[in-house]
Amino acid sequence: METTVKLEYGPMEVEIHAFDDEDYQKEVLDLIQFIEDNQESLEELEEGDENAELGHSKIEGTSLEEFAESNDENDEEVKQESGPLSEITSKLGVPESELKRCFYVDPDQEEPPVIYLDEVGNIGEQKTDRQRVASLALLYISHECYDLERVKSTALKEALELSDISSSGMGNMYQGEGDRYFDRRGRGPSATVGLTPPGRRQARKVLKRLIQDEE
Repeated sequence: METTVKLEYGPMEVEIHAFDDEDYQKEVLDLIQFIEDNQESLEELEEGDENAELGHSKIEGTSLEEFAESNDENDEEVKQESGPLSEITSKLGVPESELKRCFYVDPDQEEPPVIYLDEVGNIGEQKTDRQRVASLALLYISHECYDLERVKSTALKEALELSDISSSGMGNMYQGEGDRYFDRRGRGPSATVGLTPPGRRQARKVLKRLIQDEE
């Protein structure tokens, strides 16, 4: 007996066919991960199409591997032409000069990223809100520019302090909506934190807002 799994996301439509004795679950999970990793590019493709037919015609002629490789090549070209923040430029659709104005990234990756509070939009009035918004931005920059999936909680605390944001009572920012944004592991000096998939999406929104609110 043949099993068919169909997945639709915007203009992309994919079918996976497998027989009972074949393990197709990994392919489904890989496909979901592919969509997560390329969400911004897929959304831009959908928005740029004038109608659904044009959207389907573009996808049908391109395999998932070719689509991913094309994005990787474009990202690499941007990276070679620009500085460390260029890793985020194409994903946010903002000029790198705006990112440089609002954030500091050490090209040698020896110092944590920093937010220039005087240059960004309002990050919140309450301490917990300020910590949460800043941490989303700093962790996303660490992931994209420093290639760090996770950072030590002590390193995030240092990045907040360098950004002139109080790090006291940081545990409160992980409560409520923060619970779905941050992935914490370990305790004490070995504790680490990273962003969940919803956290990465929220971080991109935060970064855009911080830049655009100041323009």
